[in-house]
Amino acid sequence: MKILEEKTVYSGKVFDLRVSQLETPTGKRIKREFVNHPGAVAIISLQHGKILLIRQYRHSVREWLLEIPAGTLEIGESPEDCAKREFEEETGYKPGKVKEIFRAYVAPGYSNELLFFFLAEELQKGTFSPEEDEITQAIWVDLSEAFEMVKKGKIRDLKTISAILWASKRKE
Repeated sequence: MKILEEKTVYSGKVFDLRVSQLETPTGKRIKREFVNHPGAVAIISLQHGKILLIRQYRHSVREWLLEIPAGTLEIGESPEDCAKREFEEETGYKPGKVKEIFRAYVAPGYSNELLFFFLAEELQKGTFSPEEDEITQAIWVDLSEAFEMVKKGKIRDLKTISAILWASKRKE
């Protein structure tokens, strides 16, 4: 694909909306809209057969969801530093160690957001300091119960489902 033109039609706090004019290999001109996102992290923490989830309100779906801790990269911030920062802010635990385990595009049909998944280990008491628009509560859930919650539709967040599946197949 050849990019003929690209412009930002909306610029927001978390992402931009861009429109591209493309030329296909056959010479056809097409238009594509996409969300330009700086990337994000998602953090998995496991202890004694349990996974750490947070309960938080997501206005876009008008629901309280159970999710793994996650957050958006700040300008110039490494994914590892973001994982440490977001995990402590949202859970009140400070990870002694974080390790990247995989990466995935969130919705490549309309967004370039790349999500870095980390495993947080050696937890210590930290400082719970969610952003002012975040209302979160950290809870430990048995991994088998979390898997059942996915099957019953009680956990519907895709990053969390990915994390639960990864954790379920992980060798301790």
